[in-house]
Amino acid sequence: MEKAREFMSSFEQLLTSHGATTAMERAPSTSTALAQGSGDGFSVCQDVKNFAPEQLSVKVVGRKVVLVGQKEMQNTDDKGCFSYKYEVLKREWDVPEDVDVEALSCSLSKEGQLLIEAPKLALTASGERNVPIQVSPAAPQPGPAPENGAANKAQA
Repeated sequence: MEKAREFMSSFEQLLTSHGATTAMERAPSTSTALAQGSGDGFSVCQDVKNFAPEQLSVKVVGRKVVLVGQKEMQNTDDKGCFSYKYEVLKREWDVPEDVDVEALSCSLSKEGQLLIEAPKLALTASGERNVPIQVSPAAPQPGPAPENGAANKAQA
């Protein structure tokens, strides 16, 4: 039994390191992109009813959202036959530039629908703003020399 587990573990590493097709890539997916990049921001709904919440992870990598689901099932029947099934779900979505990835949130419904959402980046309240004018310190103004100063110099 332990040898079978070690074999499957090494097989799993082999599959993930070589990018082999996953069970979900072979099976039809019920992924639906809702309003992705629309006026409301970024929103994606993915059917993950075959996975428990602890088997799922959502990460933001740069401007991509990456969903990974992994599960394994082991069965032994009455005759001692052993079966092992490993299932992987991996999906990636590009997040538009005008969306706030820092505010990304996920929620999982009772029906197994994972909703990933992020709002648009906050813009200023109005399309205009006042730009302050910085005034440099006053430079000496060229002008006529004072008459008193010239008269005082002549007397000296």
